[in-house]
This record gives sequence, C-alpha cells and structure tokens, in this order.
Amino acid sequence: MGEEVKLKLIFANDPHSSELAVPMGTTVRDIKKRILLEFWPDSMPTVDTVERLRLFAGGREIGGRDPEDAKSLADSKLSQPEKGMPTPVHVQPVIKTGERPDAEAKPTMCFCTLL
Repeated sequence: MGEEVKLKLIFANDPHSSELAVPMGTTVRDIKKRILLEFWPDSMPTVDTVERLRLFAGGREIGGRDPEDAKSLADSKLSQPEKGMPTPVHVQPVIKTGERPDAEAKPTMCFCTLL
C-alpha cells in the first residue's frame, strides 16, 4: 500500500498521547474510527458524546467533514518530518450539540430596567 507514516496523537486539553503507524493510503475516516476505538483516553468525553473528530497536523486540518474524510493521508498532503520521526497530529473532539457537560441552560429573558 506504499509508504508508512507514524502519527503521534496529541489529545486536546489532555496529557495523553499515543503513536499509530499507518500506510499513507489510509483514509482519514479510517484513522478517526481507529482513534475512537483503540486510542481514546478515558479522561476525554465519552465516545457516545463525540459528534466527530478534527485532526490537525502541520498547521492545517486533515480531513474535515465527509468528502474530505474520504481522502487518503497522501491525498490530504500530510506533511512528514524526518525519516523515523512521528508526525504530530492534534486530536480535537467536537461534542454533540446539547450534550456538552459544561453547558448550562442560560436565561433568555433580559431583566434590565429602563429609566
């Protein structure tokens, strides 16, 4: 399947990181599935509450939504550091709407008094 690349998964706002080796022909969608199934830290929000994952490497997003996630890493132009070094990939979950643990219902009415 071609050249293999090492990815160093760095989870947002979490001290955990993992390394993953995959062929450059692997789709971004498959990598996201594998992260959720095999590498998801217990300290992150539960997988059930995650709508999608955003992956960032080299200052830009890898994949995105469905059409972009169907591209391979090679088609996404993933930058690779020196031979043998892993490519840092920042993993940011997007939480499903209405399921954010820190979101509280805010009053919608204004209680201002006009003089």
